[in-house]
Amino acid sequence: MSALTSAPPGDTRKGYARNIPIYYLFQFSSGFLIWVPIWIVFLINERGLSLTQVGIMEACFWGSIVIAEVPTGAIADRWGRRISLALGGLLFLISTLMFATLEGFAALACCWIVMAIAMTLYSGSGPALLFDTLRQLRRSREYERHFGRAQALATTAMLAATLLGGPFAALFGLQATILIGAGSMGVAGLIALLLREPPRREAEFEHDLFARPVGSGDLAESGSAPAVFQEMLVGFRIVWRNRPILWIILFAALIFVAFQMPNFFIQPFLLSFGIDPATDLSQGALFSALMVPALVCMILGALLAAPLVERLGERRALPILLMVGCAILVPMLFFNHLAIIAPIAALALLHSAVRPIATGYINRRIPSDQRATVLSIYELGYGALMMCIVPVVSASADIIDFRFAFGVSLTVLLTIGVALWLTWRRAHRRAQSDLVRNLSLRRAPQADGLWPSANGSYGNGVGAAAPAPVPATSSRDRI
Repeated sequence: MSALTSAPPGDTRKGYARNIPIYYLFQFSSGFLIWVPIWIVFLINERGLSLTQVGIMEACFWGSIVIAEVPTGAIADRWGRRISLALGGLLFLISTLMFATLEGFAALACCWIVMAIAMTLYSGSGPALLFDTLRQLRRSREYERHFGRAQALATTAMLAATLLGGPFAALFGLQATILIGAGSMGVAGLIALLLREPPRREAEFEHDLFARPVGSGDLAESGSAPAVFQEMLVGFRIVWRNRPILWIILFAALIFVAFQMPNFFIQPFLLSFGIDPATDLSQGALFSALMVPALVCMILGALLAAPLVERLGERRALPILLMVGCAILVPMLFFNHLAIIAPIAALALLHSAVRPIATGYINRRIPSDQRATVLSIYELGYGALMMCIVPVVSASADIIDFRFAFGVSLTVLLTIGVALWLTWRRAHRRAQSDLVRNLSLRRAPQADGLWPSANGSYGNGVGAAAPAPVPATSSRDRI
């Protein structure tokens, strides 16, 4: 039966619908990392690293992501997103054990590189599997809602882990806390094996009005390149040829990083006020409690992403987050007080809303064949910026103070961020104008007899090609 004219059987749809709660569970397990709230403290107190060295380690981490992100996304597109998620969980478990037991800056940097590769195995695969599951269920419009909920569950798990991390560090020590928390990603890998792999090729999907591919001819143009390299090549070609995707990747990645920077420094910021979780139980509890507001706001931000898109439209949501974030950063330049926890939490809310909005925009404009690869290119942009910005901001906080580091984030947003926003807006409007023009010039289907026949073909039973579906756009985004 033709995939263009028939829906999947009810039991098949039910099988794919199970992916949604399983993906929620995967996200919750992958977020339950009780060592994350104390890892910088561990490096400073027990491994004797400076904040500048921590920043260099982070640069190695994000540099590894830049190198590995797209190849692992291509592997997921080639051999399956489910397998990629499971391998990511296993490798994350191994790298966490390495992190807890190795000593010396070079060894710790190496294990951080292994952890980065583990992260790339599930960073693009998860959103790709979720979107294609929803697409198979004809519910792709719900992507931001479900991805936001999954991200909120991961942050909820991180919140619970944070509440335990400080007290555990006081009771059992920093290293033991990391070892105790190592198993959660291993559990996440096992949960990933329960997922059902949705279709990964455009030919396997039904006629989908809401998820038009933008590079349908690219695969055939790739020649006889090796399979994984072919996936990478086509993914980069799709991004380069579709300029709204190119510019939103750069714009969203920049504001994502800039909003994350203050929260990245929350552990050394609390240490600078003498709050050390390894001192005693009360200090551990206080340390964890002061990290809670940011995590609660991250949960809210993930849940608010879908309502923001529905109310403001795809074109306005991210620029409004940019403007609000700049306003929040301004008072942080003038005060060095524990009350700074409040604006850091507000920025965490904005930071958490960026990824569902950006990946939803991208998902609706790319083919399923290279979905994980293209989403990995988005993660690559984020990683490249982290690699460049974290060492600079860490050194400035180490040598000068945190206010100067926050000022670097604000300056980047007001200059490069605004420039990328305007460039993306122009590309988006041009793409919308081209779409309207093409639709106005297109002959009506009934003029050519392009109606599905009994055998699933179009036209007068001679197998004419189906009319290209129209990309989904909000009414607020139309010209």
